[in-house]
Amino acid sequence: MKSPDPYSERTRTVLQEGSFEETDRMQTLAALEQVISKGRRFAVATHVRPDGDAVGSLLALSTMLQLLGKTVDAYCQDPPPPGHDYLEGIDRIHHSWNAAADYDTAILVDCGEFHRVGTVLGDSLSRVPTLVNIDHHVTHDPFGTVAWVNPEASSTCELLYDLAVFLGVPITPALATQLYTGILTDTGSFRFSNTTRKVLAMATDLVAHGAQPAFIASQIYDSGSPQRLRLLAQVLLTVAFEAENRLATAELSRAMFRDTGASRADAESFINHLRSVRSVLMAALFREEDDGTVHVSLRSKDPVDVAAFARRYGGGGHRHAAAFRTQGMLAQVRAAVTQKAREYLNTYA
Repeated sequence: MKSPDPYSERTRTVLQEGSFEETDRMQTLAALEQVISKGRRFAVATHVRPDGDAVGSLLALSTMLQLLGKTVDAYCQDPPPPGHDYLEGIDRIHHSWNAAADYDTAILVDCGEFHRVGTVLGDSLSRVPTLVNIDHHVTHDPFGTVAWVNPEASSTCELLYDLAVFLGVPITPALATQLYTGILTDTGSFRFSNTTRKVLAMATDLVAHGAQPAFIASQIYDSGSPQRLRLLAQVLLTVAFEAENRLATAELSRAMFRDTGASRADAESFINHLRSVRSVLMAALFREEDDGTVHVSLRSKDPVDVAAFARRYGGGGHRHAAAFRTQGMLAQVRAAVTQKAREYLNTYA
């Protein structure tokens, strides 16, 4: 399966840096290589309400498998976020299961818990003979015949780049763009603490293989709709600061979406406005859902670990980016969680 190594010795040395146990890493990569080698027809899927890393890794792995001569279909229950239509293959993502397809292998990417793939796809994916999990979220419920879960990675696209190097997959401009997108978005445009030397080396190599940083950033961050800006204006009116301005909260009601005509995807990055305040160590955005639940997005700065806070409510994520859902009215959930967040921040005082 392996083709001649297109990567420099310097790049490969950087890729092997990090505290993730090298022996475990190589064993996992070898196991993935074996599964991919044996597989004939693949279903690749990611989580509901996908972000840049979810879409990037979904398309990147699909491209990698196609370059290896495999038959592959990409799945996501929900549409991609705005500003990502420049990615090759995005128009071929399936949002419902192809019952006629005879898949022998399913690979879930950027999906910390199996249920996050959604109810539309979950039952069908669980019946595929071989199930693989490639992810970087902190999880206590790993799944899959082979599971490569490395919370130290900046993104799932970082792991897939590593897999491409191991398999000798040629980095085409389309693949470089897909991988760069996931790394860019999950590092907050290389602003977050998960931006390591290894990540920057990967980004440099992806640019060398055809990814265009200015174009990609413009598509993602400068392609908003008027409805999105109107929605943001309403959300900012709800901002409140707590715990000596270390905690910022805001809310998104169903009425706001209805009044502005904005979509759920339009609000994906709003939480970052709360985190951008100098004094804020923890931010929470409360979004009212149609099913009677409230989705709570969390962001933080060192030393606060919001993934640990989210796990109290059955959620999860990364140390500085996490989320959970809970039943209740928007106002009551916001008040209750805000009180717990204040107490949680005091443990870091």
